Amino acid sequence: MTAKEQKQRLKEIKKFNAKKYKEYNKNQRRKRAPESEYVTKMADNDNIIEFDDLKTYFYTDIGTVKAVDGVSFEIKRGKTIGVVGESGCGKSVTSLSVMGLLQGPTGQVAGGSIRFNQVGKNRAVDLTKLPVKEYEKIRGNEISMIFQEPMTTLNPVFTIGDQLMECIALHNPNMKKKDIEARALETLEMVGIKRDGMLDLYPHELSGGMRQRVVIAMALSCNPQLIIADEPTTALDVTIQAQILDLLRELKDKINASIMLITHDLGVVAEMADYVVVMYAGRIVEQGTADDIFHHPAHPYTIGLMKSKPMLGEHVDRLYSIPGNVPNPINLPEHCYFKNRCEMCVDKCEGAYPELISLSETHKVSCYLRENEVKGEN
Repeated sequence: MTAKEQKQRLKEIKKFNAKKYKEYNKNQRRKRAPESEYVTKMADNDNIIEFDDLKTYFYTDIGTVKAVDGVSFEIKRGKTIGVVGESGCGKSVTSLSVMGLLQGPTGQVAGGSIRFNQVGKNRAVDLTKLPVKEYEKIRGNEISMIFQEPMTTLNPVFTIGDQLMECIALHNPNMKKKDIEARALETLEMVGIKRDGMLDLYPHELSGGMRQRVVIAMALSCNPQLIIADEPTTALDVTIQAQILDLLRELKDKINASIMLITHDLGVVAEMADYVVVMYAGRIVEQGTADDIFHHPAHPYTIGLMKSKPMLGEHVDRLYSIPGNVPNPINLPEHCYFKNRCEMCVDKCEGAYPELISLSETHKVSCYLRENEVKGEN
């Protein structure tokens, strides 16, 4: 591309982005929206949330980054779903799309829907169309999130009590101060903290495990229906990791919540998840029950992930590493995104991106190799 062509391309990108920013800002300025715009119906009323062809893009100066590009899956009420994949595959962006925490106008939901089942209100809403005022009633209340790093999640200049009680007071405006404080202490007790004077302490006065428990307490303080846990055990030692996972499992059953667990750690997924979604370059390449994914992996990428994890009691000189690099999200190929790294390619992989096919009632994969097997061609 010549310098002149490059300049023209950047000019077109800038013009396109300006149009997207204008549309975003116009929607953000809307004070009210009729319920008919965002009230919807669930495909299955047993689901707490349904992702339907979700597309989340970032409109940058050098092009559109398709961070999440057509993701569809659901989470059953009371179940835990694990979302796994390499860094940059779209896991965290998917969770931020649910919480409405994308950095707009650069980051926007460009298409699809996220249907959330408000069981208490006997209705479902499309989170991608929800007005800001309505979102504020749901976020931190019916849907909560445990962020990756507790030290950056907690504000260092406010006490634990200030931060925990703020969340409770925001969603319970009629609650008295003494009741808010009692609820905060009750929530801390739920996560195993019974220390006197805990509400008056600052984050730096606590260990990493204690801070993570406080973050979990904040997420649980309003009894959410859906908990999004984004790498909840990152930066914690193995013993504390096990305690945190046991705690999450116990609390999920206690308040009958669903969990969307985002992690790189396949061991955590195997222990916690009922269902697993494997993402690569913004798309789902495989999904199924934990048994399907761990004992019968079908996509070459999933097989590579399984081969790359260390095995207890097995000695190897060097762990397996998937060759190559993730494709540029600004200029994604038309064919399968994993093709150039795949060691199991077939001729058909040169064609269009493969659709998700069902290997069983619970197991789906996006791979031509498995399509051929299903059809009995190989």
